[in-house]
Amino acid sequence: MKTGKLIKVLSIVMLSAFVVSTMALAQQDTGKKKPAVSQNEDGTYSSTEHNEANRPEDSYLAKFHAHDVVEKLMKKNLEQIYLLKVVVTNFKGKDGWEKSYNECYQGYKKAMKYFYERNMIYARVEFEKNKKQISDLLEKIIAEYKKEANEMLSLCVDRIMELHLMEETRSDPNKNRELFHNQMRLRISYAQMDEARASRIAKNPEVALYHYRVAKVYAIKIIEALSEPKDADKNKQKYDVHKADNLNRILKKSSGGGGNTAPTQ
Repeated sequence: MKTGKLIKVLSIVMLSAFVVSTMALAQQDTGKKKPAVSQNEDGTYSSTEHNEANRPEDSYLAKFHAHDVVEKLMKKNLEQIYLLKVVVTNFKGKDGWEKSYNECYQGYKKAMKYFYERNMIYARVEFEKNKKQISDLLEKIIAEYKKEANEMLSLCVDRIMELHLMEETRSDPNKNRELFHNQMRLRISYAQMDEARASRIAKNPEVALYHYRVAKVYAIKIIEALSEPKDADKNKQKYDVHKADNLNRILKKSSGGGGNTAPTQ
């Protein structure tokens, strides 16, 4: 009798333990976040981020076109992310650029995840969303580049006017040559500003960024050429980061905080 009771008690304990563990596992499963996109038995995909009104088309033809778009944006977006990394690193603390860059980076990773899972429909959706993120950040950057370039060019105009109005400029061939060269630089710089504006109108912010960089290159050359020798060190500290950035390089700060090292690619 005692043995039978013991077996009965052990059976109840084991059953209770099984029920408790099953309930715990069930709670864990319900607590897990469901994936944003899941594959159905027929090969189509469902998304928690899209309803039937805006879910992307999932036909064979849609997959074919999506693959073509993904192949292009996978390369293009990455190239632009590399470009953004240089700019954001050189100009830390500018108007939330670093936060926006991290969002672009994470968006690219999410799109690549769908690509590796061979889910071309949602890879295309995420790559196009990532393209928009990148374009928005580029627009912020080129607005700042335009402002910086205009400030530099305003200083250039003042320096060239001073040289132009000097009496010795008329009689000194060297001064006259210096005036001519810097006038040519100024014309090139303003022409680049016009090209940048046209690129922005054409919704091509990356090209606009490169034009603004070239404009700053010539503006800095004018400032350095027409500055007093006593201002050379001040200009070096002020414009070195722009000179490195114009070459698409990152200007690394020295560990001791005593100045800048040579720019690195």
